[in-house]
Amino acid sequence: MDLPGTDIPAPLYLLVMFAVIVVDVAIPLVPSELLVIGSGTMSSDDPLLLPFAVLTALAGSWVGDVALFLLFRRKLTHFLDRFRWGRSIHRGLRSAIDNAGSSPTYAAVVAVRFLPGGRTASVAVAGIAELPLRPFMLAAAGGGALWTAWLVGLGYVAGASTGLPAGVSALLGMAVGTLVGAITAAILALKKHRKARNPHEHPEEPGTPAP
Repeated sequence: MDLPGTDIPAPLYLLVMFAVIVVDVAIPLVPSELLVIGSGTMSSDDPLLLPFAVLTALAGSWVGDVALFLLFRRKLTHFLDRFRWGRSIHRGLRSAIDNAGSSPTYAAVVAVRFLPGGRTASVAVAGIAELPLRPFMLAAAGGGALWTAWLVGLGYVAGASTGLPAGVSALLGMAVGTLVGAITAAILALKKHRKARNPHEHPEEPGTPAP
């Protein structure tokens, strides 16, 4: 079975998508979201592809999350530091944690993944905090299911509603998904900036008794 509008075998596309999603948790610059949206778009032309796209995306998300969680929970990052490419990945992981500023909670594992770099940060922080494995695995599955439904659904709606060729509809879905993620990240960054400024905008007056 080939993907609609292409000569690419569907199993090959799904295999590549799975691998990219797994790697994306450690290297957030890998565009796994684009491949997932594309699978949804092409599923609108071939509904038989839809369940395979959903299962592949969900499995890749869950496997990647659990692997990165165990890497930090068991303090195995020193293996990365043995190699130049590993040190680069380790620095990227630390940078994602610092930028996202996520907290080690199960809610963060579910919700923060929708922000750029959020999946990496929330999973790594959960591992550093040594959250229990079984509840984490459940949270990762729930977050992966929501993430998969959003991206595959976005691609499917773009393909079914526009009537454009599969490739064009996929690009449209990718653009919408990227825009929504960027707007969400900007709103949260603005709130964080305002919260950081508030203590400086209203300093205590001299003589004010301490609480």
